[in-house]
Amino acid sequence: MKKVENAPIGQILGFPVLFGLGATLILMAVGSFAVLSGKAEAGQVPMLTLVCLAIGDLCASMLAARRAARSRLLWGMAAGLVLFACLVVLSLVWLGQAISVPRVGINFAVTAVSSLCGGMLGASMKRKKHRKS
Repeated sequence: MKKVENAPIGQILGFPVLFGLGATLILMAVGSFAVLSGKAEAGQVPMLTLVCLAIGDLCASMLAARRAARSRLLWGMAAGLVLFACLVVLSLVWLGQAISVPRVGINFAVTAVSSLCGGMLGASMKRKKHRKS
């Protein structure tokens, strides 16, 4: 992964947010298949969605922090919050149902914690240094 100095926002956040969105949606599809096949109960759906959101957000924030040259933790947090905003917009457009404010608050809290963890992981990962011969 190439670190970029003075890069536009889209270059740092674009791929990580798309990757996190894809990972979240794939994990949610796997969770819904588990509920439909009877391997998980319908009462476990809220916990499954939180786990899917946390994993996707962790991936997005870690990738964004790895791509950034400076302020890596902030870029990781930004990627997580952009992913949350994308999921909120997608939910509003797709479902069109009433919004549960406590549920959105819980999802935001999970997003904030997983973004912070992913940003710290991505910022602390060491890169291999290549020696010039």
